[in-house]
Amino acid sequence: MPKLLIFKHRKSLNQGFTTLEILVSIIIALAFVSVAMQSFVYAMALKVQAQEKQRANQLIQEDLEKVTTLGSNIIQDHDDKCNPIATAAAGSTPAKTAYQNGYAYQLWEAIDKKPQPTAHLLKTTDGTESGKKIGSIRKQINDSTDPSPPEDAPYRTLKISFQVRELNSSDLPTGDVIAERYVEVIPDVALQCP
Repeated sequence: MPKLLIFKHRKSLNQGFTTLEILVSIIIALAFVSVAMQSFVYAMALKVQAQEKQRANQLIQEDLEKVTTLGSNIIQDHDDKCNPIATAAAGSTPAKTAYQNGYAYQLWEAIDKKPQPTAHLLKTTDGTESGKKIGSIRKQINDSTDPSPPEDAPYRTLKISFQVRELNSSDLPTGDVIAERYVEVIPDVALQCP
């Protein structure tokens, strides 16, 4: 009989989980899900940033293509723009530096008349643009105060800095620079200079 009593006091192996075990497993599962969700949100943020940079670089490329097209279409001027000299003010014409009498400045004046490209980052299903508006901003680097020595012929090379920034409702730049590029453009006609 003692064997029978011992057998009856033994616990059954099919009792199930205790409340503590269930709580621990829920906490472990929640920790895993929260870490996975954080990485998902981080990945989405990186994807949006990459799309923003890609669209910004496309805007710069579009603007640069306009610049190179204009650079190929400048007609040769017989006012000696190959080796320009500064001119004094005469009547209603203001004084110009040698740079302002060169081909690079003529190209800049043609570019400056063209609107700077803008774009929205999102497009709706009907094709209209929405979301954050970005715009390309071009600035001329060299001007009459360019420190380049005369033998570098700064009047033949136009130096431009492109920046893409977010625009507010008035199309004024706000926030940080999204993309940036520096280029030097030589008008085709300037390559024919001696």
